[in-house]
Amino acid sequence: MLKRIVLIGAGGFGREVASIIEVLNSIRPTYELLGFLDDGTGYKEGMMINGYPWIGKKEWILTHKDVVCNCTIGNPAVKGKIQRELMAQGVQFETITAYGSFVCPYTRLGAGCVLYGGVSVSVNCTIGDGVVLNQMANIGHDVSVGDYTTIMPMTGISGDCKIGTEVRIGGHVFILPGKKIGDRATVAAGSVVFSNVKAGTTVLGNPAKRMHMLEN
Repeated sequence: MLKRIVLIGAGGFGREVASIIEVLNSIRPTYELLGFLDDGTGYKEGMMINGYPWIGKKEWILTHKDVVCNCTIGNPAVKGKIQRELMAQGVQFETITAYGSFVCPYTRLGAGCVLYGGVSVSVNCTIGDGVVLNQMANIGHDVSVGDYTTIMPMTGISGDCKIGTEVRIGGHVFILPGKKIGDRATVAAGSVVFSNVKAGTTVLGNPAKRMHMLEN
C-alpha cells in the first residue's frame, strides 16, 4: 500500500522533492503524492504544479491525519516554525531519501528531512528534524546537525563537527574536523572553515572569516 503524502511549499524546493519522489516511485512504488499545500496568495483551486494539484493551505493536513507530509520551504526559520507547530498537533513528517544517497548504520535521521542524490552520511551521526542535505553533500563520522539546517551541494563536513539549528551552509564548503557552527549561522559558498563559527554570524572565504556586512 502506497504511503499518502503532501508537500508543504510549492516553490522550487517543493518541486524538486516531488521529482525525487517520482524517481523513487519509478524504482519501487512507495508514495502517493497527493499534491501541494501552500499559504501563498498566488494559488487557487484547480491549479496544477508540475502535474500535482494545489490542495489548499497548510491547515488541510490537520484534518487528514492518515496523510504524512514534508515541509519543502527553503527558509530554515519559517520551515522550523511550521514543522514544530504541526508536529505538536500530531502531524507526521516523512523523511525522504533520494535514490543514490547513502546513510551508514548507527546514524539517526530526524523527522521531515530531505536527502538528495549522492549524499553520504557516515557512522554515529545525529541529523535533526527538517534537515536538508543537498546533492553530493558528505557528512563525516560522529557529526551532529541541528534541526532545520540546510547544507547545499558538494559540501564536506569532517568528523566530529557540531552544526547548530537553522544553519545555512552553502555549496562547495569544507569544514575541518571538530569544528562548531553556532545556531542560525551562515557559511557562504566556497568557504573553508578552520575555526568555530559563532551563532548568528556569517562567514566567507578561505580561511572563512566573519563578514559583518552580510549579516541582517
